[in-house]
Amino acid sequence: MKKIKLNDLKEFSVKALLSAGMSETDANTVADVLITTDTFGVMTHGTRNLNQYIQKMKAGGLDAKAEPTIEREGTAWAIINGNKAVGMVSSYKAMNLAIQMAKKAGIAYVGVKNSCHFGAAGYYANLAAKEGMIGLSMSNADPIMAVPNGCKPAIGTNPFAFAAPLGNGKSVFLDIALSNVAALKVIMAREKGQEIPDTWLVDTEGQPTKDAFKFPEEASLQPMAAHKGYGLAVLVELLTSVLTGAGILSEVASWNLELSSVNNAGHAFIAIDISKMMPMDMFIQRIWQMADELKKGPKAKKADKIYLPGEMEWERREQVLASGEMELTDAMVDSLRQLSESTGIVFPIM
Repeated sequence: MKKIKLNDLKEFSVKALLSAGMSETDANTVADVLITTDTFGVMTHGTRNLNQYIQKMKAGGLDAKAEPTIEREGTAWAIINGNKAVGMVSSYKAMNLAIQMAKKAGIAYVGVKNSCHFGAAGYYANLAAKEGMIGLSMSNADPIMAVPNGCKPAIGTNPFAFAAPLGNGKSVFLDIALSNVAALKVIMAREKGQEIPDTWLVDTEGQPTKDAFKFPEEASLQPMAAHKGYGLAVLVELLTSVLTGAGILSEVASWNLELSSVNNAGHAFIAIDISKMMPMDMFIQRIWQMADELKKGPKAKKADKIYLPGEMEWERREQVLASGEMELTDAMVDSLRQLSESTGIVFPIM
């Protein structure tokens, strides 16, 4: 693996986004979302995708200069039109608007339409947690997942995240797709010629298959926990697309395979102001009561620790920030080198 200094990665990312026509403010927002995601150890949703976003801008599927606009709003809700902006730009604006509204109303919802892949959902949920709130964020996606009793792609993996403050600068948080496994893991198994578990895919007859080579043309992802994951994916679809005016199910194009097409994705962000419902110090005491009881429970054989949701990610982030540098996966190096070659911006790996 190669290493890179965080400051160098930030500078490279911002320069690349500026070269695509983004404003300095938006370029810094996108770079922060992607690099923060990398530091949490979620390498599939960080700077690895930077080149693809920029290629989509160049192909016309995204507008680098677009400014998301508020189309409708009330006391504690709003609908934002992303206007083909990069997903991170619309989402950052939306969650911050939800936070400001929640400070007045106690709870707020902001939906986004006409958007694109927004990276890791957990980033936006944690924006609320930083403000002493509970945050929820979610997005619909192009259909690559079958539904129970189905045999074709019918719904997206529809990522969902929540975060709640712990009072120490960290949060309890969860960021998941609603499929049994990420599509990237299937692709990686296919590239390595490996057999996969029969819980990952179903074939064109709706039967489980261990053949990764069938994905995506002849196989679909399985929903997490069968009908339970399916139901949650429908909830996300309702809040992100049906309610916002965004593309519904098959109306959402693949953000990375159809570069010239408008993605038409929708997002939803909810902020809950804890201080409106109980004193903040009482909430912090109560969330640690919950956390301590979970963490101090009996451990499984050979287990050395019980983790809270998000605790592993915070540990990874602390280590990276302490060293000021980060290891890059081979896929990240390949992608960022391609971006370097296409833009002429030097990629400063160590």
